[in-house]
Amino acid sequence: MAQRVVYALLMPPSRLAQLLRVPLKDLGEWAQMAYFHETRRRGLKMREAAELLDVSMRKVALLSKQLKKGFVDPDETHGLPRRVEFMLWAGPLSEARIAQALELEPSDVLTALESLQAQGRVEQVQGRTPTWRVVASEFRLVQSEWAARLDGLNNLLGSVVGAVYGRFFAQDPRAFARTVSLRVRREDLPKLEILYQNVLWPALVELDKASKGAADTEEIDLTILWAPYGHPSDLYDSAEDAGQEDE
Repeated sequence: MAQRVVYALLMPPSRLAQLLRVPLKDLGEWAQMAYFHETRRRGLKMREAAELLDVSMRKVALLSKQLKKGFVDPDETHGLPRRVEFMLWAGPLSEARIAQALELEPSDVLTALESLQAQGRVEQVQGRTPTWRVVASEFRLVQSEWAARLDGLNNLLGSVVGAVYGRFFAQDPRAFARTVSLRVRREDLPKLEILYQNVLWPALVELDKASKGAADTEEIDLTILWAPYGHPSDLYDSAEDAGQEDE
């Protein structure tokens, strides 16, 4: 089953690579770096990564060099503030407690907190041990800058992986997935966003508020998306247009 499921998950990047005319050699190298990158995110040592990937230490060293040279992880600059803010939704925490929970350097946590503070999203509470808390109970992290959008993509795909693992391998009823294909008049397309803004978002905010102070809470990733049905090459003007970034 593992082979079939992983193969199915490889089809979306393969489809996008075809649209953007990415050479097979490049796609293969990126797949290797992505696999290695995940071991680094999980905190594995170089030798542990080599054992997991079933490659030599020389190969791991090469992957590490290529990763540092060619790719910047948007999680480091945009994902971390999001993760820190999500932790603070449950209640005020000190910098040391956040760093311990996220297994990060205190300096990285402080940088994330200062970034959130500059945006008016968190504030520091003075006391015997200074803590940080969120200013408002909900925020929408919608940004147009490309690195922030890549972090959003990582977050979305992380939700997909969580749902796939939960449903196929863990048999976890908390993992839920449904895809609805329907026909909508072009003039009614904006109503989809209105449905999210006026119905789904307020309901989700109320669910989150109800969890404050409760002992039996569960952290959930909920992803909602929609797009025209069909192969992208049949839906958009050109592969070049599909690859352009909206300002």
